[in-house]
Amino acid sequence: MRTQLFHPSLGNVEGATRGLPPERMTAYAGVVSHANNEKVLHAMRQRIAASDAELHLLVTSTGGPTGTAMSFFDALRLMQRPRLTTIGSGDVDSSGIIIFLSGDVRLLSPRTTLLLHRAGRRFEPEQRFTAAELEAMAREDRLKDEQYASTLASRAHSLSQRDVLAMMRDETVLSPEEAVRMGIAHALL
Repeated sequence: MRTQLFHPSLGNVEGATRGLPPERMTAYAGVVSHANNEKVLHAMRQRIAASDAELHLLVTSTGGPTGTAMSFFDALRLMQRPRLTTIGSGDVDSSGIIIFLSGDVRLLSPRTTLLLHRAGRRFEPEQRFTAAELEAMAREDRLKDEQYASTLASRAHSLSQRDVLAMMRDETVLSPEEAVRMGIAHALL
């Protein structure tokens, strides 16, 4: 069953992406990284300078460092503050969800999945760490988990930080319909 493109506090979002001029669309595609952040933020700054019309950001990302996604979110929500619709398509996983949450209006294609999990790290084979360094990394990862959960809960109408942390612990994969029901997204395309 298709979810109607209407949100109680946003009104009718039907047609939010129809007839969109290409100069108002930017894509965040691929892993979350500083390079991708800078590329997308630069493109968005140019679009904001050209017009104050609403922007659209297509998000398809398997994730990356949580802190990097948080810096993108903060740049949009706290500094640039464009009128932004995000459109999730395909994989919107891990910290890619934080990128998606930067939109005022958040829409998902019917073929999107969202994966929530706890923070983790990748190590090079030859790296060596002391016990103190590993403990510090674990503390930082737990803090990132709490920040991630708090950010998601603040943007979703039916989730608490505790709910999100439980979903992360369980490595939860959400369908687009579940994401809309939880308030992570406002509607399906």
